[in-house]
Amino acid sequence: MKNGTIAALLIVAILVGGGVGYLYGVSGSESKTSESTSIPTYATTATCVQTLSAPLYLIVKNDTGDPIPTQPLSIQAHLLEGFTFNPITGECDAMHSTHVWRNETGPDGKIELGATGDIFNITTSYLGKTYQTSIDAEGAESAECVTLNLPSGSVTTTFAGVFKYQC
Repeated sequence: MKNGTIAALLIVAILVGGGVGYLYGVSGSESKTSESTSIPTYATTATCVQTLSAPLYLIVKNDTGDPIPTQPLSIQAHLLEGFTFNPITGECDAMHSTHVWRNETGPDGKIELGATGDIFNITTSYLGKTYQTSIDAEGAESAECVTLNLPSGSVTTTFAGVFKYQC
């Protein structure tokens, strides 16, 4: 073999050996290692997953129960981006990103906002009065249906039923 080939194989062997050593040190639920100060430390790995996500709908109606189409909405959303394992608490912490936009309800007074784990702050004006509501999407196995009644400002939350994803 040529020197270049031998050197390349040696580099690959070193990288693979180092990778295996690293994986051996952090795999498993708890691997004990010792530092030079002889204080034990622990490398903990965990997988944080969200297994099911269902939609969140906002339905805007007047106090007589009729839908309000094309109702303007100002939406601030904290959208769930995933989870990260926190070795200090031993739990999974949610990671959110914040977004702001304007939209309006559809012809049936309804708008789909997001999915399980998202958090919304909604502001709208109706007949000269401003309304604000906060909604945590927590449907998981069912669509979450949040109804905002105007001008009373009352808010009700219902769920569509197990594995039903429409309000």
